[in-house]
Amino acid sequence: MRLPIPRQRPRARRASRDPHWDNIRYFSGVLVVFGHVMDSVADRDGLRWLYIASWAMRVPVFVMVAGYFSRADTLTPREARRLIESVLVPYLAIGLLHSLQRHHYDGGEWTFYTAEPGWGLWFLLSLLCWRAALPYLAQLRYPLATSVFVALLVGYIADIGAYLSLSRTFTFLPFFLLGWRLRQGWFRDAMVALWSRYAALGVIAATLVIAWVVRHEVQLGWLFMKGPYGQGHLLDAPFAWVTRAGALAVGFVVALAFIRLVPRRHLPVISYLGAGGLYMYLLHPLMLRPLLERYGVDWVGPWPEQAALLLFALALATALATPPVRWLLRPLVQPRIGWLFRTGTAPAPRDPGPGADKGATSGSPERQLDVARPV
Repeated sequence: MRLPIPRQRPRARRASRDPHWDNIRYFSGVLVVFGHVMDSVADRDGLRWLYIASWAMRVPVFVMVAGYFSRADTLTPREARRLIESVLVPYLAIGLLHSLQRHHYDGGEWTFYTAEPGWGLWFLLSLLCWRAALPYLAQLRYPLATSVFVALLVGYIADIGAYLSLSRTFTFLPFFLLGWRLRQGWFRDAMVALWSRYAALGVIAATLVIAWVVRHEVQLGWLFMKGPYGQGHLLDAPFAWVTRAGALAVGFVVALAFIRLVPRRHLPVISYLGAGGLYMYLLHPLMLRPLLERYGVDWVGPWPEQAALLLFALALATALATPPVRWLLRPLVQPRIGWLFRTGTAPAPRDPGPGADKGATSGSPERQLDVARPV
């Protein structure tokens, strides 16, 4: 007698990742690492040109990715736990490592770099503020236009600077809201139309040419946006806002063109590594500082040496996004600290909701910067 074979329940399918956004994470993350290795040698013509030309494709795009995977839901206890576990705890943990490194290399009085975030950490602190404020900003009639106005206004407030990353939180907020609007369907048809591909190619080509022409006129402080007008060599009041407005406008156009040109299909290796974009972004300063302290970058001179520096940055960025590194350092970048919270506040997976890309993964915006599984 043949026994009946019990039917197995089909396994719940993981929400699939959108390869388009994983590709964007990888390319923009690599450019962020490029920017940091070029910081102290931006006086070399080639590197200065690349630094200026790629600015809008680096941090503005990374901020737009965070906005794209954010929701304007009310901040419930579960959402609060998401922010604490995915943003605040990694910010404090990595900030402690930055502090230990700085104390080791610089000596002097011990300083815990939390109030004034260390290299690249401002992004997490700003992300915490953006995500917490989004439900309230979404109630405004024109949230994006309002954020641009505020970004221009805060440059006149002397007390808003690097402390708690306030200046960058306000000035990069428009990019966060633009990413959120993209998720809601802004420019959806235009971003897939054939004409927009050629327009985007023209924008990127013009950016590369213009950046070369104006490389010595553009002052890098215009792009940092980490302090009030009058610092970082911005124009003096009352027309200092014009420079920042121009930078924001260029950032919007070039970032959208970059997103349009990044392939939407799955790219071997690239799409896979793009899931580790946040690891790439947060960990590379900790890897770079010992190398720069030991070897420096004074050896960088002509074009071959500049190319070698960029190849090193590419290798470092790629290595930090690989699965072994992510597995090893997950407790630092994506900690699980359920013991800290009351029961009943565990984050649950959510449906992407109306207007979302069907290929995009559900889950918290912070984890969507990186991993495939919803939380």
